[in-house]
Amino acid sequence: MNVLAHLRVAVVAFAALFGTSQQTPESFDVVVIHPNHTGERNTQLDLSRPGQFIAVNATARTLLRNAYGLLPFQLAGAPNWDDEDAFDIRAKIDSPDVITQARFKILLQSLLADRFHLKSHWETRESPVYVLTRDKGEPKVTPRGDTPGHGMNTRKTATSVNMKGDGVPMQELSTNLGNQLGRYVIDQTDLKGNYDFVLNWSPDQNSDTNLPSLFTAIREQLGLRLEAQKGPMPVLVIDHIEKPSDN
Repeated sequence: MNVLAHLRVAVVAFAALFGTSQQTPESFDVVVIHPNHTGERNTQLDLSRPGQFIAVNATARTLLRNAYGLLPFQLAGAPNWDDEDAFDIRAKIDSPDVITQARFKILLQSLLADRFHLKSHWETRESPVYVLTRDKGEPKVTPRGDTPGHGMNTRKTATSVNMKGDGVPMQELSTNLGNQLGRYVIDQTDLKGNYDFVLNWSPDQNSDTNLPSLFTAIREQLGLRLEAQKGPMPVLVIDHIEKPSDN
């Protein structure tokens, strides 16, 4: 399979995984939404309580990105208020367990369809992308089997960035790299399961630091490589969305 065909298969799989806003197989039992007029920019999304989701000062754009696993440039057609008006949300399901991330996406998609009257569809658009592949030799990441860890943690200063993966799949690394680079990154490493890794680089190569660029760090520290190409990118197009009623 050539690279372009591989990318198109990845896009189809992406859309199939996250579905559309019309597919709501599971919903929260109770949802309470109030506008947040504090003017704060900090947002809190909390899934730590069993069966509960709490959002403080969350915009519709934040909810959309979390519901569908989107980077900012993968969202189209949203109104101006989607990143301006903020909301506080308390939602519950009848469960003694903490809501998993996979289940949370489905529930949040349902909440957006029900309370924000979201209607949307997927499109595939040609765009500059990066493809994450293996470099020469064995990758320098530590397998964790199929047991997920605690996810990604990225710390930034003006001269350094530290990205630590704790039991994460390569797709999650690709998403985080895309967020850093402002460009869609497709995983073509063929590395299955979950991995531990640490990545350190300098965001400013003109600074007085011994850290490499991100592209060099990926090759030297992870044994992987980023290649710039033109390819298809999945985009969620908003056909209709409304501000939720207060309750």
